[in-house]
Amino acid sequence: MLWTEKYRPQHVDEIIGHYDLIVDAEAWIKNNDMPNLLLYGVAGSGKTAFAGALSNDILKEHKKSNFYEINASDDRKLETVRTKIKEIASTSKIGDVPFKIILLDEMDGMTKDAQNALKRIMERYSDNCRFIITCNERNRIIYPLQSRCANYLFRRLDTHNMSFILNRILESENIDTVNKEELDDFITSLHGDIRRGITELQASISSDRPLSKINQESLEPYVIIINMLNENKYEQALDEVHKMIYNSIQMSVLCVNLHDAVVKTEMSHTKKFQFLRVIGEAEWRSKTTTPKLLASWMIAQMI
Repeated sequence: MLWTEKYRPQHVDEIIGHYDLIVDAEAWIKNNDMPNLLLYGVAGSGKTAFAGALSNDILKEHKKSNFYEINASDDRKLETVRTKIKEIASTSKIGDVPFKIILLDEMDGMTKDAQNALKRIMERYSDNCRFIITCNERNRIIYPLQSRCANYLFRRLDTHNMSFILNRILESENIDTVNKEELDDFITSLHGDIRRGITELQASISSDRPLSKINQESLEPYVIIINMLNENKYEQALDEVHKMIYNSIQMSVLCVNLHDAVVKTEMSHTKKFQFLRVIGEAEWRSKTTTPKLLASWMIAQMI
């Protein structure tokens, strides 16, 4: 069984980090009510896990009949909202529950027309349904939807919480063969992405490969891009970066991994610090700029 599923929090009080949100969630559970929610932040920070845990605590044994999860990046069209989501929101809830809960995961992939249609459904069926929206980039959600939700930012987990979670998993699995120093270096390289951490830790244990090797392999595509830039293969580097964005790698995550690749790659100090300056500025701009355009700007600045 995948550890990301085996150790997914089932209740709000099992979640590590995000303490302000947990305080609010405990009040919602106690009062058997909640607002529509917009959970935004970097991939792997626990947005979907929180949504599932909160739904468990509010819907309890009736969750199966009243909880619906839709990946909005796959079902992104207006017709999906007009038919599938409207049908779920309008039909009666089943059992002794206050409302249905619809989780729209990766909502920043949904078209603006579809988001506008969702706004009307959210208003019309507020007595019967609550929505939990997750996204990486809040600026890709239309403001009328943002304003109809309680907004919560999911930050990267710090190394202390990352270490606690991963060590607890190792203890539960009765594994004591992982080198502590290697595990600490691995946790630092994750930059708060707990989902990636659990996935790669399981891969390391099941394949009997050291964590340093797993980490090196995950960084390899970014090292290839840096090598392309050093070899003046700018168009190829740009194509690779655009492919990553097309495959839903968040721009801020891409920048963090490119940073680590630059640090590990041999090159002149002048070029290394030029690359690091551009990558740092691109990460800063990633909150307000279209990812594909920003990626093109970043590669152009590295020439």
